[in-house]
Amino acid sequence: MGQGSAFRFGTDGVRGIIDKDFNERLVAILAESTFRYWSRKYGLKKLLVGYDVRRKSRDYANVVASVAVEHGIDAVITERPTPTPPVVAWFGSRFGFDLTIQITASHNPPMYNGFKVITNKGSPAPDDDTNEIERLYSQEWQDIDRFVSSIRVMKPQLIDPSSHYVDHVINDVLRMFKPRSRLRVIVDPLFGTAINYTSKVLRELGMDVVEVHNSYDPSFGGRNPNPEPENIRDTIQEVMSKGYDIGIAHDCDADRIAAIDPSHGYLSPNNVITIVLEHLMRRGFVKKGVVRAVSTTHIVDFIAGKYGGVRVYEVPVGFKHSVKYLINGDAEVAGEESSGLAYSWHVPDKDGIYTAALLTAIASEYGNLVDVFDGIIREYGRSFYRRVDVPFSDGKEFVSRNREVIIDRLRELGSVKQVITIDGVKVVFNDGSWVLIRGGSGTEPIIRIYAEAFSEDRLRQVIDYAVLLIKSLG
Repeated sequence: MGQGSAFRFGTDGVRGIIDKDFNERLVAILAESTFRYWSRKYGLKKLLVGYDVRRKSRDYANVVASVAVEHGIDAVITERPTPTPPVVAWFGSRFGFDLTIQITASHNPPMYNGFKVITNKGSPAPDDDTNEIERLYSQEWQDIDRFVSSIRVMKPQLIDPSSHYVDHVINDVLRMFKPRSRLRVIVDPLFGTAINYTSKVLRELGMDVVEVHNSYDPSFGGRNPNPEPENIRDTIQEVMSKGYDIGIAHDCDADRIAAIDPSHGYLSPNNVITIVLEHLMRRGFVKKGVVRAVSTTHIVDFIAGKYGGVRVYEVPVGFKHSVKYLINGDAEVAGEESSGLAYSWHVPDKDGIYTAALLTAIASEYGNLVDVFDGIIREYGRSFYRRVDVPFSDGKEFVSRNREVIIDRLRELGSVKQVITIDGVKVVFNDGSWVLIRGGSGTEPIIRIYAEAFSEDRLRQVIDYAVLLIKSLG
């Protein structure tokens, strides 16, 4: 690997196809570049390394630890595949690690793997730091390449953070909510790292739990490890037909969550966000602010408005944009439509396991999840939401170049209340509906179109118009 093929950190680390553009040598270069920068900027004596269930994840984790040992850094690896923000980030921040590296590609398809840098606060490394890591490699690449070519991969020290984390989650949840009903819950870790985490927490909270797809599988049973409806059809069917009160599903590294109830069926992260946020605010655990990505349901704003004095911060897509508000104390909760929730008092990154425990405890207090979600609908209305991806080679640049034309054309959909350009182009209409058009994250060759409306017909109208608009301009 030479200077011309330097790595790039995307929205959540460096990712690539295993053995093609993501391999042992790249992992060693990433580790060496990161350790040089972190040591000089912050000091680095104690390192935690985690990994997911993907092919070669443990091998890559061993490479990272071996590079660390060459620097005299005390490095330990989780003894088995471990959820990323939920467990690895929490454990690293709680037990005094200067830096945490996780080998994961989160919800991406099975052929991908990745390298994620996590700070001693448990948050994703900010752009300022990852940009400097890239710059350091571009300046020192010859020496770094030489250094990693002689690395000997060693047997690492191992650690098991699971019991510490599980105890913490249970204690936190019981501090906020008091489960009353013994609900029947099906948990689907999708063959990923959440195996025996969410299920164990919920059993400890008094639930009757069945865990499915609970063997580590690098191919994820032939599906993508993302808890969207097409990947959890069998679990949705189980909830709808077998008498379960609630279903929970996660992605590979368990930062994401989806839920299922026997009446409404699949509940998206948007739905989960509104349920959990409403009940946290009702109990007084959110008083200052809530952060939501520009792509996330506006019912968040309605909830904040109801409880008064709670500010809503709208940020670009990518959870790293929410982190500073949680760390600085400006907001207690942050949510993103594609993934879920983070909490300032827990760890400043998404945690699907923690959210699953809160959601289930709330449902248990009320006797079932159906009535809880029906209460949200009665209070704030039923919103309909959809995202469409349009293949496009230079999406970000295209949207930026055509911004004014896109805004002008979108006005044909109705009276405009607000235009937001912090991430692509978002137009909010007076009827409460909105549409967002933005380029894909990182190097994805797509344009993403998101929309929310309070009727299915209006949602269809907005989405169809936006798709035709992009195609006509392209």
